[in-house]
Amino acid sequence: MIISYKIPHLLKEIIAWEEEIKQEVPYLETPTGYFLQFDPHDNGGYMSSPVDAIMFARTGMGGIHFSFLTDFGNVTDLSVVPIVRVDPMAFGSYARIVARNIRDFFALGFSGHERLLLNEFESKQQYLDYVKEQEDNTSESDYFDKKKWDQEQQKVRDLAVQRFGFQLIHDGYSYSEEVRQTRRNEVILDTLDGLGVSVGEASVNCSGAVPHPWHEKEIPYDQEEQLKSYISSAEQIGLLSLLRDVQAQGFDNSDVFRAIHNRLISLGLSVEEQMLARYMHKLY
Repeated sequence: MIISYKIPHLLKEIIAWEEEIKQEVPYLETPTGYFLQFDPHDNGGYMSSPVDAIMFARTGMGGIHFSFLTDFGNVTDLSVVPIVRVDPMAFGSYARIVARNIRDFFALGFSGHERLLLNEFESKQQYLDYVKEQEDNTSESDYFDKKKWDQEQQKVRDLAVQRFGFQLIHDGYSYSEEVRQTRRNEVILDTLDGLGVSVGEASVNCSGAVPHPWHEKEIPYDQEEQLKSYISSAEQIGLLSLLRDVQAQGFDNSDVFRAIHNRLISLGLSVEEQMLARYMHKLY
């Protein structure tokens, strides 16, 4: 099945808007704080970048990027799919859902929750303490005018709310917890990266999905033949959960990857197999 993903209207408008206003806020590297793009064939290019994700924003730090999660083509309207943060350096928590959709992603940022989008916190208090600590430790210097930076950030936020009608999210931490709980309720099988496997509305009524044999365990390198045998005949949901888990674990057996790639082709997941093929080409 060939899927043609289109850039969400909001993202397209914000990219154009950034060009309009960037001269008004020269102290900011970019008005939104991100390097925005849209290439439906680019998932970020890291081992930890889900193959069913489309990158739309880079931070310029440590390879961190944000992507649309399509759930293996189950949802084709990118304006309504979850937004995922991918941090290639965060071992054990490479990929995390951070917003319900692209509108909420920008609303969180323009509400002052950039740090919440970029980091993980165990509690609301930890998040609030972190924000305070960061603000206290950010001071004026010969190279950084904090007052000017704050003023230009506020100007961008005001302009964005006026232009796009964003509803500010005051309790960002509670919002994030709610979004992730909603996701947990939707998934058929849990995966190590926390994303799980979902088939949208059908997930709610889907039961009896069989996990792969290494579910919630470390995938062993000394069971290559067993892995390939499973991959060759696995039900689609089990196979996709295994793919998420090998990415989350950083499992890099080339023959296992080739077996998964071949199954993606046989299942008609053309976008995903192309994403995986590009990664395999760089790796091997």
